[in-house]
Amino acid sequence: MKVYISGKVTGLPAFIYRKQFERAELKLRLSGYNVYNPVKYDAKGKEKDFTWAQFMKKDIKALCDCDAIYLLKTWRMSKGARLEYDIAKALGMEILGGAK
Repeated sequence: MKVYISGKVTGLPAFIYRKQFERAELKLRLSGYNVYNPVKYDAKGKEKDFTWAQFMKKDIKALCDCDAIYLLKTWRMSKGARLEYDIAKALGMEILGGAK
């Protein structure tokens, strides 16, 4: 099963959100999941200058290639994570982590 990690990024220092996403990725991998960590794929090369909308378009495409979404505790504080949750729920994906 492939799992997409979702949580607050915008407005947090990079070292904080990266650590949260990395911890979740490790936990999920140790549980046997194939994991898509968007933080690993965002801010590389030309993407570092993407707008919020450009990141979301890319991340939503990646979400749609997954079977489940894993919500970090911070997901409700993020406009993007709430959108990702709504999409995952509408698509009938399994929802893991976070307070649903």
